[in-house]
Amino acid sequence: MKARYKTIVDSYAQAIHRGQLVAGTRLPTHRTLAAAERISLATATRVYRELEAMGLVSGETGRGTFVRDITLPPGHGVDQQALAGDVVDLNFNYPSLPAQGDALREALRRLAVAGDIDAHLRYQPHAGRLSEREIIARYLTGNRFAPDAENVLIVNGAQHGLAVTVMGLLRPGDVVAVDALTYSGFKVLAALYHLELAAIPCRADGPDLQALHVLCQQRRVRAVYTMPTLHNPLGWVLSARQ
Repeated sequence: MKARYKTIVDSYAQAIHRGQLVAGTRLPTHRTLAAAERISLATATRVYRELEAMGLVSGETGRGTFVRDITLPPGHGVDQQALAGDVVDLNFNYPSLPAQGDALREALRRLAVAGDIDAHLRYQPHAGRLSEREIIARYLTGNRFAPDAENVLIVNGAQHGLAVTVMGLLRPGDVVAVDALTYSGFKVLAALYHLELAAIPCRADGPDLQALHVLCQQRRVRAVYTMPTLHNPLGWVLSARQ
C-alpha cells in the first residue's frame, strides 16, 4: 500500500506536469497542507521536500513554495536548473567557442564520407578501439609524459572516468582530500561510494598545500582530488611548483 505522503506527492506532480498548476503558482503553506490533508506538519514538509528533489517546486525562505518552470526551450537540456531558477549554474564547466556548432557539423560530414562507419554499427571494446587510443596517446605525449596506448582507456565523459577511477582505487570509508569548494559531480560520486571527504582550505591561487600536509599527518588520506588546470568552479591554474 502506498504511503499517504507519496499519494500527495504524486497528485501534485501530476497536476504540475499536466499544467493544472502553472509555473509560479504558490502552494499552500506547510501548516495549511497538513490541515487540508489531515497529515502531520512533518509529513507536509516531507511532501514539499520530495517535490523539490524532483525539480518541480522551489522553496523560498519567508515567501513560500512555488511551482517551477519545467518547460524548456529546445536544446537547453542540462541547463534546466539555471534557466528555471534564474541562477548561474556552476555545475558545468565547458568552453563556448565561436562557431563550434559549425565545426562539429563539418567533422561529422567528413566522418560520414571517409570514416569507418561500419565500426559504429558494432559493439565497441570496453576500453575503446586501439587505433583511437593510439591517437589519444600521441596527443598526450610531451613534457616527459609518454603514455602507452595500452594504458589509455576511453570513457563516456569525465563523470564516467571519475566513477571508474573511484571504483578501481578506493573503498567505502576511504578518506579523500578535496578542495573546500570542488566539483559537485565528485561529491555525488563520494556519496554514492560512501567515501569520506576532507576539505582543504582554498586560497586565491589554489588549495592550501600546507593545510593538505597537516591533514595527511592527522588522517589516513587515501587520495587527493583536485583540479590543477581550469578548476571548477574557481577557475585557477596551478603553477608547476604547486
